[in-house]
Amino acid sequence: MSVYCCDRMDYELNNKCEVHGTRADCPDALIAFADGIYGLFIHDGGSSFVEISYCPWCGSRLSTSSGSNASI
Repeated sequence: MSVYCCDRMDYELNNKCEVHGTRADCPDALIAFADGIYGLFIHDGGSSFVEISYCPWCGSRLSTSSGSNASI
């Protein structure tokens, strides 16, 4: 069973890139989770992201305390 709201969110936050050192550096990484905040990466060379409140796949409201701390 997924720790996150849906299997896709679980995949996005637990997927490890074999090429890039951090999730923020990987162009395939879409979702950030840091300090209890979910967001969409802004792939501009930094580690910035825009906070989101709902899952882009299942529409569930995202809790600020659920899930593992999959850092950026």
